[in-house]
Amino acid sequence: MRRPFNILKKTIFVLPYIFFAITLLLIVQIVIALSNKTTPSVFGYSVFSVESPSMEPTYMTGDLVFVKLVNPDDLNIGDVITFHRSDKPEILITHRIVDIQGTGDIRFFTTLGDNNHGLINDWETDFSEELIIGKVTGKSVWLGKAYNGIVSGGINIVYGVAIGIFVLIGIAEIVNITKEIKLARNKDLIEAKAKMVEEELARLIAEEKQKQNNNESE
Repeated sequence: MRRPFNILKKTIFVLPYIFFAITLLLIVQIVIALSNKTTPSVFGYSVFSVESPSMEPTYMTGDLVFVKLVNPDDLNIGDVITFHRSDKPEILITHRIVDIQGTGDIRFFTTLGDNNHGLINDWETDFSEELIIGKVTGKSVWLGKAYNGIVSGGINIVYGVAIGIFVLIGIAEIVNITKEIKLARNKDLIEAKAKMVEEELARLIAEEKQKQNNNESE
């Protein structure tokens, strides 16, 4: 009867180590990504803050956009993408694809901001797919407000949020483990006391029966 409980207790005990291992892997991943000058991501997604009104009203300035890292071959006209500006790769742009041209194994993209009124900049015409980070799949206005209220600059916060969540989960699991250990110890003590009482009661009953037998034999 105690084996399932012991298995559950051991499983709960190792959970924080699993979470901390995942956190460590995320930290290693971001260090590697930054050292290789690539974009950090978590489970294939990155998060960026919209810094200009060029995509309004679809994406407002200050919104956080969720960018999925995809194969450029899967992109189509009409998709909104985040990419490195061709003449200034350190600048990230989020615009909509308006044209795709294929040359050999590499495709070239032309984009336009929804709020640019048909005026396409030179740097977003026929740029290589190698500059593309990924496809925008969603946004958050409220997270954007929170982010811009706390952090300044275009820092990618997805790792900070993920690591923070894992650390909080780890702390919560440690607290739960402590409670489980205390409960387990209390349960063991109660069971031990119950067993002692049962054994003592059995001994007293046996003694009483022995006395009765002795009295009858006399």
